[in-house]
Amino acid sequence: MHNLLTKRINLKCLTLLLGMLFSTQVLSQLALMPMPKSIEQAQGTLQLASTLNVSVVGFNQHRTQFQLDRLTRHFTRLTGKQTSWALSAEKAANLSIVVNDVEQALFTPQFAEDESYQLKIDNNGIMIRAASVFGAQHALATLSQLAYVDKQDQLALPFINIDDSPRFAWRGLLLDSVRHFMPVQTVKRQLDGMASAKLNVLHWHLTDDQGWRIQSKVFPKLTSHASDGLFYTQKQVLEVIRYAALLGIRVVPEFGMPGHASAIAVAYPELITLNQDYTMQRHWGVFKPLLNIADPKVYEFIDKLFAEMMAIFPDQYLHIGGDEVEPEQWLKSKDIQKLMADNQLENGQDLQSYFNAQLQKIVTKHERIMMGWDEILHPRLSKNVVVQSWRGHDSLYSAAKNGYRGILSTGFYIDQPQYTSYHYRNDPQKELDNVKLAEPKLRKSFLIKRLKGSDVKGELLVFGPQVLIKLNNQHHQVAQVIGLSEGEHAHLVAALDSWMGPLKFEFDFSRSSGSVMIGNSRYPLVIHELQKAQAVSFAPSLNKTQAALILGAEATIWSEMVTEDNIDLRIWPRLYAIAERLWSSKNVTDLDDMYVRLEKMSHYADKVVGLAHYLQQQSGFTHLINKNLSDQEQTQTLRLLNTMAQMLEPSHYYTRHHIKHLNNEYHQQAPLNAFVDFLAVESKTIRAINTSVARYLAGNKAELDVIAAQLSQWQTILQENKHLLAKSPLLKTEQYTADKLLQFVLLGKKVLTVCKGHSNAPQLEHMLLNLQQLHDEAVIAAIYPLRELYLACK
Repeated sequence: MHNLLTKRINLKCLTLLLGMLFSTQVLSQLALMPMPKSIEQAQGTLQLASTLNVSVVGFNQHRTQFQLDRLTRHFTRLTGKQTSWALSAEKAANLSIVVNDVEQALFTPQFAEDESYQLKIDNNGIMIRAASVFGAQHALATLSQLAYVDKQDQLALPFINIDDSPRFAWRGLLLDSVRHFMPVQTVKRQLDGMASAKLNVLHWHLTDDQGWRIQSKVFPKLTSHASDGLFYTQKQVLEVIRYAALLGIRVVPEFGMPGHASAIAVAYPELITLNQDYTMQRHWGVFKPLLNIADPKVYEFIDKLFAEMMAIFPDQYLHIGGDEVEPEQWLKSKDIQKLMADNQLENGQDLQSYFNAQLQKIVTKHERIMMGWDEILHPRLSKNVVVQSWRGHDSLYSAAKNGYRGILSTGFYIDQPQYTSYHYRNDPQKELDNVKLAEPKLRKSFLIKRLKGSDVKGELLVFGPQVLIKLNNQHHQVAQVIGLSEGEHAHLVAALDSWMGPLKFEFDFSRSSGSVMIGNSRYPLVIHELQKAQAVSFAPSLNKTQAALILGAEATIWSEMVTEDNIDLRIWPRLYAIAERLWSSKNVTDLDDMYVRLEKMSHYADKVVGLAHYLQQQSGFTHLINKNLSDQEQTQTLRLLNTMAQMLEPSHYYTRHHIKHLNNEYHQQAPLNAFVDFLAVESKTIRAINTSVARYLAGNKAELDVIAAQLSQWQTILQENKHLLAKSPLLKTEQYTADKLLQFVLLGKKVLTVCKGHSNAPQLEHMLLNLQQLHDEAVIAAIYPLRELYLACK
């Protein structure tokens, strides 16, 4: 056999490769994320000395300094030993970078840059080739992820050949700095993480009802009256833009209008349809103030504002918001009524369309491309406008079908606690359902009873083994049937992904009731007979030209429930999986492999990139502990909190937001420093229990012992330490939580006795479910896999 055993991984045909012995192992061992398009790995490693000799062709001097400092800083953090770099001739270099499009002055990235690169590591060293500096930077990000410390305690890299390029050109993160202000260093840290994940757009949400966060020298009242003193100076914004450019990241600003205008109303009430004095808006939600689109002074304001802002932001795209416009002020205004009569406008949507047309003229005047949320869609909307969809694939595909470019955000709302697997399945160009329609055997309507807002209306059509579910005014979707029984105790368990999150329905037709899990939160269902179903409709299919109009996607971190103290904990490491969905081949979909790599990426992000998700959790927990306790008691309390955090997750979807609303705590001044605020979105320990249950149900009886060991460990720590919670005033409310967790452990052990045939315990399911209420902000998420185990064993 040749002494170099070559392993080729062409991810375009990953489906075939998954059957090969090495493929999944190689992917997981490399722990790259996003996974490159093509990898050729050979036996052998390259050891690197403490000084990296580098040859660079094509980088501007500032980029060279920045990128090589960044790379060696990563290596230093990885090894714990100082690593430096020095420029050298190509023949003497162990890292060579060659860029075709040579950068003289510092390039600022724009949409659709060539981000491809080739990376080769062998005995001769490291060779990077790219068309642009931005592709070369992605190669350096991959290089950083590949590095490891070998058995000789040396920095090492595997012999490898990578040819890589992104699937989508628009791969972004929306950062909301309005609801809760994010300091510059916090923003820069997220940019560091984004670059490591090969994301290339920071969508900066700078204005909203609760504040105006960027300095305007032309309209100074925007910050003097409507920011609480929390805003970015123009110098700071330029600093962030330059930092992002050095990382290959575009900065797209959003200035929301005509709605979400309460901050403008405080500063310049004369620009609002109802001209009166306004005070700062402290609550979250949708509010009444709208720009007076019949007043020429409003367009003068926008023109001057955009002229000032476009001198700061170099990106060719400008986001104008356009979402959640409540037309009440318009429809009551005599000036607006005259505008409607003069322009044959019939309703609020027509008025917004009229405003958007005027707005686009201003945006075009300043040589920018307008974009907005999908409420701006209207038959009169120019095809030059880009539509960002927060209302689902249906809206996105409808826009593309009608010739609009679009980006997806539905399914990537990471301010919502959601399982990473849900985001990972969420493809901007998802495969459409293959359905053979017949006369349904069963028709039902149902309601999902939410804690806030209107109930979600649904229709269920059962065609034997195929099930369709329709939610509100969305198209029908094919649901995955998990269990279906007919007769006297007719029952259906089915799952699908929605804008709310992953849904798992349990329909009990004999009782006309049921439940739906939205992530880890269990909502009640009310079921009714459906005499006449709506006509079945599916999301429109797109031809190649229309599909090409989908530019990519953005994750969003809205900050109603996020502060600078827990933002990393909410974003990372989930964003790596979303980045992979947008960069890597459509066929890279193995969830188990994703989670293996994500766990490694989480540690890499903490240790090497410098993200703060681990630090924020531990700092948050430590802040809750009474500092007057002895060192031993503080250590034991922290251990207890970390154990409880293995067993708990924050309630998923917007459940926690709605609970806060019901408790009158859904506003800017409500504290977000409780135990639940520092819980990870997804507990890897609970995920392991889910895996053990699945393996047991597949026939591996030894998994009961694995579950038993985990329950016993939890029981010991809870019993020995839960009394400590009473000694910390900020943790007294968690005593009740700890008691419930101990009850869960004892019930879990009873489930295992049922599975071993030693008990029947007919009330066990009821007792498990009663431990968790929908109004609880923290969820004992392991209840549900153990309930599944109990029902199977019973």
